[in-house]
Amino acid sequence: MLRVDIGLLWTAINLVVLYLLMQKFLFKPVHKILEQRQALVDQSLADAEAAKAQALALEQQHSDSLNDVEEERKRILQEAQQQATQEYNRIVADANTTAQGIVESAEAQARARKRDILQKAQGEITEIVVAATAKVAYANAGHDSDLYDEFLKKAAEDDD
Repeated sequence: MLRVDIGLLWTAINLVVLYLLMQKFLFKPVHKILEQRQALVDQSLADAEAAKAQALALEQQHSDSLNDVEEERKRILQEAQQQATQEYNRIVADANTTAQGIVESAEAQARARKRDILQKAQGEITEIVVAATAKVAYANAGHDSDLYDEFLKKAAEDDD
């Protein structure tokens, strides 16, 4: 059976003293180190969360900036297209005006040339008729002199 003697008492006292010493010199410093490490881990997690939040904010800002740039690009492109359309319309209108002027000028020149050709033709026909009449008139000088004068009057009136 169990004997209770002084050795058991000393063993119990040694165990209690050993427990107290271990508590003071071993467990408290280990708990303190564990708490410090836990605080470091918590701080690292908090820093990581803050960095993640900051990264998300920067990503959102970048996305907004890209959207703004895209909208600005679209606006500039639209303005450039409108300006190009206006310039195209102006050039086409100028070309039409110039073409119309050239056509009108060509028509006027054609009319003037036609008039000149008709006048020359009338002059040549008149000369031929006068020459033919003169030949006939010399042949019939006595008979048709009144007819010849009347023909010359009509030819002069036609030239005017």
